[in-house]
Amino acid sequence: MKTIGERIREYRKAAKLTQEQLAARLNVSFQSVSKWETNNASPDLSLIIPIARLFGISADELLGMCDSDPDSRYDELKEAYEHTFKTEDFAERQRICEAAVSEYPGDMRWLSNLAWVISNRSFEYGDEKEYVAEQEKAIKLFDAVIKNCNDELVRSEAIDGITQLLSWRGRCDEARRYVELLPERQPFSREQVIENCLSDEELIIFKQNRIKSNLEGILWDLSLLAPCTFADAEKAVLCALIPDGNYLEFNHSLYYAVRQKINGIIKKDNPDRKEILRLLKEMKSCAAEYDRIVFEKPGIYRYTSPVFDRIETDTRDWFGSEGKPMSEDFREYLNDHTFDFLRIDIEFGELNK
Repeated sequence: MKTIGERIREYRKAAKLTQEQLAARLNVSFQSVSKWETNNASPDLSLIIPIARLFGISADELLGMCDSDPDSRYDELKEAYEHTFKTEDFAERQRICEAAVSEYPGDMRWLSNLAWVISNRSFEYGDEKEYVAEQEKAIKLFDAVIKNCNDELVRSEAIDGITQLLSWRGRCDEARRYVELLPERQPFSREQVIENCLSDEELIIFKQNRIKSNLEGILWDLSLLAPCTFADAEKAVLCALIPDGNYLEFNHSLYYAVRQKINGIIKKDNPDRKEILRLLKEMKSCAAEYDRIVFEKPGIYRYTSPVFDRIETDTRDWFGSEGKPMSEDFREYLNDHTFDFLRIDIEFGELNK
């Protein structure tokens, strides 16, 4: 959707007027017209009718109320928003959400999206005041969604978001009050009923996808454990379900699990150098395999484990598939000052190549 400034510029050029000529006819300064057209200011309400009459259009046309396809802008914003999950550009995601909330006031899905990205980005702030301020901003947005949204899914997601933030802020009693707003669970889920309608092959694929979804949930819950426990437990779970080591996207979660374990070892008084090097090699292997299927040879891959052998995944659609390769993250990790005590080690030098 074009801004009023962009429409004024188009109508002015169509009328073959300069900014100075338009300003003179409206009895305003040249600078005012310039600010309108560069979106740095909007014309005074009293000028809307005179401007529309000057261009021979209605006030609705000038204000963009007669756009033939207003939803094309909505789709454009939605597509741009979804693309940020491939680039992992959180700043751009927030800019898109802010634009959508401004252009589509009252759209609770966009307001919830904005709350989520502000919440996620709050951890980027090193300053405690900024960090808290951003989380408080997200809490207010989530609360607005909860109070004004009729879509149960969007509302439930907002309750999830606000309870997380309130818990982090130590306001657990307040968080529990929001939990009570969640609807009671239905006797039968949609998934349970869908199973009745599937053929044998469809049912196998359906159940494999559900196992995979449950696996993702288990790994997320394990991430709350101590670093060493988390990494060892994740590796054990993955080895049990994917014994052939063809982890595909789970290379990503294993990479970060091992990284957490290394971080825990480094904090010890006498960190085990050999263990750290062994784990770094494991990290590098996960990064290399992930980059191979995402950045070097993106496309459709199939799990080879019997538990998931009917599942295909397109690596071009993965989150972060147009962002930073994992091998680049690994190099940046090795350059951290915490590894200074290993820099003279030949094996460590080989890892950095």
